[in-house]
Amino acid sequence: GHTFDRWQAAKVARQSLVRVNNKRGGAATTAARDRGCWSAWWSPVIGSELPHMLHEADITNLLRAKEAAGRSPNTIRTHWIVIRAFFEWLVSEGVLPASPLAKASVAVDPALDRVVEIVVPDFRYIEMLSDRLGTGKDRLIFELLLGTGGRRSEVAGMTVGDVDLPARRVWVRQPVVEVEGKLIRIAAPKGGRHRAVIVGPQLGQLLREHLLGMGRPGPEAPLISSPNGMGFRWNNYLARKLRPIIEATAVRWAVGERKRLMAEGLSRAEATAEAVASAQKLKKLTPHHLRHTAAALLWAAGASDIEVQLILGHADIDTSKRLYAHLLSGSGDSAAARVEQLREARRAS
Repeated sequence: GHTFDRWQAAKVARQSLVRVNNKRGGAATTAARDRGCWSAWWSPVIGSELPHMLHEADITNLLRAKEAAGRSPNTIRTHWIVIRAFFEWLVSEGVLPASPLAKASVAVDPALDRVVEIVVPDFRYIEMLSDRLGTGKDRLIFELLLGTGGRRSEVAGMTVGDVDLPARRVWVRQPVVEVEGKLIRIAAPKGGRHRAVIVGPQLGQLLREHLLGMGRPGPEAPLISSPNGMGFRWNNYLARKLRPIIEATAVRWAVGERKRLMAEGLSRAEATAEAVASAQKLKKLTPHHLRHTAAALLWAAGASDIEVQLILGHADIDTSKRLYAHLLSGSGDSAAARVEQLREARRAS
């Protein structure tokens, strides 16, 4: 309670950007993360009193409980960083002589942990989802995620000026994140550098039609906006539009998948069980899963490691390899075109 508020005030006073730096939303995002961790996890344990009597086991047991509950390793690591920073502040303030966590550590590779289970190499599902999204803004959002490998904050932050149709490029410059109901524009993407992604003919045409439909907006106008013309809010869009379409498409895809599995020799019961299980995973598809899928598609289309790194905006090539090399082994312009050609070929097969 009161101690937590003092800690937050001290961070603001020294302009602290613990872990989440100015490339990822800055102090506003950091403070929101800290409040979320504290209220949901630590406050019930530590309470409003100064934690003089807490020991390492009190904290590590809570970490193990979260692990047993199925929380992702990187989520546990994030909470660990928050509470460790809190105890370090208590030491710096002279409240505690030493942190009870000084000798404890959590071993998590944040890059590997971000590779979640759902990657969609199944072209039938991708094309079914694309078709069900129509030809307007919904289809454009989907193709931007898949065609650029952009994070959802990067797509939300694209402006009209970021689209260079003569060069067939889309720039990723200033992502927009939603922090406790407020939209915040960040100075640069997570990797710290602006980047241009060459788009294929299909995405280029969608962009051209979308810009024509917008009339003559200025270069600073959001490329994608909410129905009321304000900034694009992913949480609202996912709940009201994209999630229902994703789930309905997964059900439809499962019907065809069951037939395919039965044709390969599985019994009706086996084919049904496998198709339903796969569909349940696909129902959980998120925009970031499409980023993982974009990496898989790029490698399937023959893109090099350096192309994948540049397109996805990773700070170094080792990040790309650690994240995605296990998915599919395999010039920016040709890679973008090959992805669309590969999709067309699979659609016709």
